[in-house]
Amino acid sequence: MRKFIINRFKLISRLDRDIGVLIDNCLGFLYSIDLGNDLRKETGRIESALYDMVYLGRTPAGCEFKEKLFRTRILPLMKGLAPAGYYFGIDPENTGLLGYWLKPEADYMSHDPLAGAKDGQSMPVGSPTSS
Repeated sequence: MRKFIINRFKLISRLDRDIGVLIDNCLGFLYSIDLGNDLRKETGRIESALYDMVYLGRTPAGCEFKEKLFRTRILPLMKGLAPAGYYFGIDPENTGLLGYWLKPEADYMSHDPLAGAKDGQSMPVGSPTSS
């Protein structure tokens, strides 16, 4: 796999974007690295699911579909790619950024990658925001 941690982190997306942009940023990252065959197939299935839901558009149902897709299929995939000593989630210093971050030493084994979401920063959901 191509090394993707640069300067101790790899930013994937800002969290002030709508869920569709967040998904696009994650998929763009996945296509930018060398994935094994199983992960390439799963990425293709995720893209196919997005294509199949296009009729929902930017409706509440479309946003709900995309949020579920992100949480159940993309997030686990992104978390699974984290190199040793890193995690995929919200930046502990800037809760508006999502990416791969160096794990804090004190919390190395139990870090919650979405901890920032519990402290007032939520993942993009519901109606899309303007970019």
